[in-house]
Amino acid sequence: MRIPAFDGLRGVLALAVVISHVSALTYVPWVAPARPDLFGYLTWHLGAPAVDVFFVLSGYVVALSCARYPGVWAFYAARVRRLYPLALLGALLGLLVARPVAALIPEHVAPGGLLPFLREGLHGIDVMGALTLGLGGWYDANRLNPPLWTMAVETYASVLMPLMVVSARRLGWRALIPWLLGSALLTPLFWPVLLMPAFLLGALLALRPVTLPRPALIPVLVVGTVTLLIRHLLGSDDALLRWPAALGAGLVLLAVRDLNPAGLLSGPAQWLGERSFALYVTHFPVMVVFVWLLGPALGVRASALLAVPACLLVAHAVHAVNVPFFRRAARRVSPGVS
Repeated sequence: MRIPAFDGLRGVLALAVVISHVSALTYVPWVAPARPDLFGYLTWHLGAPAVDVFFVLSGYVVALSCARYPGVWAFYAARVRRLYPLALLGALLGLLVARPVAALIPEHVAPGGLLPFLREGLHGIDVMGALTLGLGGWYDANRLNPPLWTMAVETYASVLMPLMVVSARRLGWRALIPWLLGSALLTPLFWPVLLMPAFLLGALLALRPVTLPRPALIPVLVVGTVTLLIRHLLGSDDALLRWPAALGAGLVLLAVRDLNPAGLLSGPAQWLGERSFALYVTHFPVMVVFVWLLGPALGVRASALLAVPACLLVAHAVHAVNVPFFRRAARRVSPGVS
């Protein structure tokens, strides 16, 4: 079942990720430990909460999709068709645009951001990871197109989604206990496992729906938003904050689903939502090009901000074309799956 408010929310989240990468071009905590200015602090910490909501929302939508398909392989084929074309396009833009252009930008321009990663050598596992959406081995997407790290996480969640659906149907909300324990045990071996409970939370919200009384929706939205933005309060980007942030994301989704905020139903929000996936995978290479062209005169941040309208235009073009070549190839691989 399509929920228009979720479509609008997806667009707002994608734009938040884009804005966070304006700061990420000059500041990444594990590269530049010094505190950024207020703008950098506030915008940098927008990215992770937006992605946390994406993960829970993806669990919600994909669980419903999985439940509709008659078999696991039909579901997997549909997920390949959904994820692979644009993810591959994003990888190609990283390989053919972001990396070559980043090599032309002087190293002193933004030494503390993501640009230095694009100048590092590529390894076989990076290429294999990009081509297989992570199934061929985890890859450092920072060396290719930084936002693409979530594509591998989405792939792992898609592989596990039939098991999540079974868990949600048989155990209900109790399914969170074994998944959280398993995630805690396996995360030291493979850290993306830490993120799987967020997808399960979305699946539970979809398959074991919770209905809140109308007067509780605004307080739940406020509590969820504050919990989601815990990084702004703590000034930390610790990976373990993903779990409380996912809880906040779940509360936000519950409230948004029943409140149907007019802002998320507006034309601009819906327009963004339709193009959110294309915007997510294409925006970073566009920003790198703008930094190369305008950075010497305007600085990295101003150049990246001026790139945002161009990012929207590129996303619109990709959405309009819908990557027909890749779509046709996907249909040949999985004929009969709509």
